[in-house]
Amino acid sequence: VVIVRKGTFEEYKLQNQVASDCALGREEAIKIVVDKLREDDIVVSTTGMISRELFEYREAKHQGHAHDFLTVGSMGHASQIALGIALQKPERRVVVSDGDGALLMHMGGMAIIGDYAPKNLVHIVFNNGAHDSVGGQPTVGQKIDVEAIAKAVGYADVISVDSQMSLMAAMNHVNCAVIEGVSLINVKVRKGNRKDLGRPTTTPQENKNALMEELKK
Repeated sequence: VVIVRKGTFEEYKLQNQVASDCALGREEAIKIVVDKLREDDIVVSTTGMISRELFEYREAKHQGHAHDFLTVGSMGHASQIALGIALQKPERRVVVSDGDGALLMHMGGMAIIGDYAPKNLVHIVFNNGAHDSVGGQPTVGQKIDVEAIAKAVGYADVISVDSQMSLMAAMNHVNCAVIEGVSLINVKVRKGNRKDLGRPTTTPQENKNALMEELKK
């Protein structure tokens, strides 16, 4: 075990910077999605900044966390956890809050989702073209055609957005339209996060237990 005092090392400057000209910030986008959720929706959120921002917004709104599963330390697995819940609880809508790095890590999961094609699953990818949670290293998330991949593996409804208005319209669409299969919203956002962003104050065990109790209702 090596223990290092915080602040010992200088901040590392990436040699390959990610161009970030998107008007929409990820935390802003997460707030829009949360505000458009249905009251009984279940959210499965990927590891890192996305789960941290979701948790803080729930706290700010004085909401509980029982409807959210934060996939702490399991990058790439949120969509498959969500698929399992969606198949077992067809009466509940399940929303995946995913990142482009996580999506790329286990892209084969999209094919499984497309094959099962549950009508109650919405896959939202917050795509900033970077591994924001571990240093901002670039991904190919904004270089590839995520929408074409989703369509090719069987997603029924695919939308790409890059602004507040287009994201709100996309959420209204998935809330109101009759969609015969899985929906995907590829949300292009800029890189970066607040320096004072906190971490979840519940443990993974508490988070799991709270969700299990919610799913029993």
